[in-house]
Amino acid sequence: MSVGLPTSKSDIDRLSGSISLDLDGVFARIKRLNAWLLTQTTADLVALGYSTTPVDEVSRLKSAYSDADQLRTIYEGTANLATAKDFRTFLKLLSGPF
Repeated sequence: MSVGLPTSKSDIDRLSGSISLDLDGVFARIKRLNAWLLTQTTADLVALGYSTTPVDEVSRLKSAYSDADQLRTIYEGTANLATAKDFRTFLKLLSGPF
């Protein structure tokens, strides 16, 4: 028996279905958070505890979710990507060293 690897059609079906649902769910959450962030001013986010100095957390957060939402639109087929882009640039700033 393989450890952690799918070993049957049923395993692959479950795994692929689960990943598909997870991905759709994550993109839906990105869309909602980005839409909300677009309504927030810098002052609104500072009032919640985000800083603008020495690290501009507000810009990082908004940039990360702007990029993530762009990836969502490409995933959904509502936008194209004209040039190669590393969508991890700002998102990795939110997750720390991992």
